[in-house]
Amino acid sequence: MSTVYPKSGSAKMRPRARLIALIGEELISDEPVALVELVKNSYDADAHRVEVRFASEIGKPAQIVVVDDGHGMDLNTVLSAWFEPGTIAKRKAEVSPGGRVLQGAKGIGRFAAARLAESLFLETKTRGATEGVVVLLEWGDFRESQYLDEVEMTYEVRPVPDLDYGTRLTLEKLRKVWSENDYEELHSRLSRLISPFDDVKEFVIYLSVPTHPQLSGEVQPPELILKPKYLLRGSVNAEGQFSGEVQVDRAVVETLNARKLGGKDGKPECGPLEVEIRAWDRDQEGLQPIIERTGLTMHDIRQTLDNYCGVSIYRDGFRVYPYGQKGNDWLNLDIRSRLNPVKNLANNQIVGAVKISRAGNPGLRDRSTREGMVLNSAHAALEVWFREVLSLVEEVRYKFRPRRERKIKGEPLFEAFDLSTVVRKARKDLGADHPVAEVLARTGKQVEEGVARIQEVFSRLLLSSGLGHMVDIVIHEIGSPLGKISRQLEILENELAGMLSKEQQKRASAMLVSIRGWLEQIHNLRKRLEPQTPAKRGRVEVFDVREEIESTFELYSALIQKQRIKYRTLAPRDPVRVRMPRACLGQILANLVDNSIFWITREKGAGKGGEIHVRWRATKQGFTLRVTDDGPGVPVEDLGTIFEPYFTRKPNGMGLGLYIARLVIEPYGRLIYCEEGDLSGACFEAVFERKVGV
Repeated sequence: MSTVYPKSGSAKMRPRARLIALIGEELISDEPVALVELVKNSYDADAHRVEVRFASEIGKPAQIVVVDDGHGMDLNTVLSAWFEPGTIAKRKAEVSPGGRVLQGAKGIGRFAAARLAESLFLETKTRGATEGVVVLLEWGDFRESQYLDEVEMTYEVRPVPDLDYGTRLTLEKLRKVWSENDYEELHSRLSRLISPFDDVKEFVIYLSVPTHPQLSGEVQPPELILKPKYLLRGSVNAEGQFSGEVQVDRAVVETLNARKLGGKDGKPECGPLEVEIRAWDRDQEGLQPIIERTGLTMHDIRQTLDNYCGVSIYRDGFRVYPYGQKGNDWLNLDIRSRLNPVKNLANNQIVGAVKISRAGNPGLRDRSTREGMVLNSAHAALEVWFREVLSLVEEVRYKFRPRRERKIKGEPLFEAFDLSTVVRKARKDLGADHPVAEVLARTGKQVEEGVARIQEVFSRLLLSSGLGHMVDIVIHEIGSPLGKISRQLEILENELAGMLSKEQQKRASAMLVSIRGWLEQIHNLRKRLEPQTPAKRGRVEVFDVREEIESTFELYSALIQKQRIKYRTLAPRDPVRVRMPRACLGQILANLVDNSIFWITREKGAGKGGEIHVRWRATKQGFTLRVTDDGPGVPVEDLGTIFEPYFTRKPNGMGLGLYIARLVIEPYGRLIYCEEGDLSGACFEAVFERKVGV
């Protein structure tokens, strides 16, 4: 028979007892996380030491004991706070009696025990007390048929002779059989729980696993993790300035003082932060010194890095789960590394730590699940600024990393095949008619012709790849929707004419005019990109250099206008007409203009102006073209590496622009960096001196 309720009145909510199981099982993702929550409770209790012990029985753990030397609880605290799920006691007091910032604020961490075992035996005792409080909880008693306020938990005040003070939790009837991998995972979690920034004082974690003595004792990361190849330590202030140092093999190689990261006006919305990054080279050449020093195998080293690598976030001294967890590449470092594998570090090559606080970084808030933070604008800013800092250690690593150098460093790819010097010397020493000199001369000519053919093919391949391929896709895919949008606009305009008032038609007409204007811009852009399609990309044609320069600036017009850049094309009096693939000049110029826009924006701040000058002139052999800007220029220490593949100072750059530009120009001339230009920033000169005559 169903209950008849009055039509009006008041009622009380009565949570089901199974809510406790839901808290433990749904909000705590796995058993190691549950134990971490219990260890954090010990920290909140001002403990100096906490031990997690596994008691085994025939090789299997029968119970887990978590014991600490914290301030413990009296009967009043147990009944008024510990027995209250979701208590606000910690929320009211933001710090512990010992002055520690409390890690648990929602009052549910204790129910992590429900995730671990069916039975919980609590023993707690305050300092100086003669008796303690003992509580037995059987999570099986929280049956679905009962309400929470109907569950009775037994307690007793009595002596606890083997506990001077603190709290001991004994978990019995474990819900799972722990494996070696589980123990290793727990050790990894506990070793990274406490911040490496030395802001957690006098708190030590011990782990006891009788079946795995190598994991027992004070919990610390392995020696390999403590001694990285590359190390960066420092902080980003509220103005976006980084101060710190970079070490290689424990020797300081670079000290940075208030170095501005990001754009000129860029400030970390996430708030200031401290950063530590440890990094390794995972290839055989990079790991060989570690193998010799430690005696570990290549497999052991890589497995250890796999278990411990990642970027963790530490707030008020403790790690925010799951950041830094194995496989948790929350910064997409693996994708970034695949774009530039030579320079960018992958997630499994670094152990990173970011230090924040609730007071200093209020925009970084927990999710309701206690796992991770809300993905808001502050969190997005944290990702951006960490990658800015990461690029600092990547720059140092690029310089110091062992790698095979080209025999002729800095010279164009095909110049190694030039035999003209050898031929001249043979003719001088042996005579022009000597058989050896004649053979060398014929061979030199054959090599020259062969290289010329290879250059042509290579140039076409370069022009057909990368950006060119993306252009093909854009041109192909954008045509159909553009046509459909135009047709739908006509239909829409006709239908609206009979549905709207004159005033509404006027407003709608104005909006349609704007839409058609934007479509026209897209149509024009598509037309300008068409010369980059496969049929036209490598085709030799006669054209005016000015035309391609103006076309390139049209492509970048939106970015130039957004930054408010003033650009000047300084043309000679007479047109400079050349015969070559138009796309070759376009690709070189596009790379130079793109770099100028990026570094001007970075140097002056978004929308704060800048200047780009392009100057060209005819020469006897062809023509030269200079691109200068008023950005920061190229640092002196980078002049020897700017044309190397994968070298870049852009935080998310690929480091291929200048490298490809230099390869593309090789059949026709050379690309060089000039120390002095029309403006104060970077100056690049493209010299076309072969095969460009009309």
